[in-house]
Amino acid sequence: MFKLTEFSNAVEKQKAAETVKEELLAMKNKIPVIGEFEVGINITENYSAYDVVINSTFDNPGDLEIYQLHPDHLAFIAFNKKYSERKAVVDYIF
Repeated sequence: MFKLTEFSNAVEKQKAAETVKEELLAMKNKIPVIGEFEVGINITENYSAYDVVINSTFDNPGDLEIYQLHPDHLAFIAFNKKYSERKAVVDYIF
């Protein structure tokens, strides 16, 4: 999950969220180990809510590591620094 930086208004924040979403979705076709991959933008005004969320699956922890170290994922991390001030991650096996 990503908490976006402060923007001057709601329209600018929405544009930023959509830009982050587009960049995330572009990774799906670039990183072959990604299984399911969905990206959502928060629809509520709540001080504790994050703004953008990823829900992704991988066949195994090794594929998750490949994703985390993939050059396109690392490029997204660098790109996202200008949009997001915080992130939260939960990696689990089900």
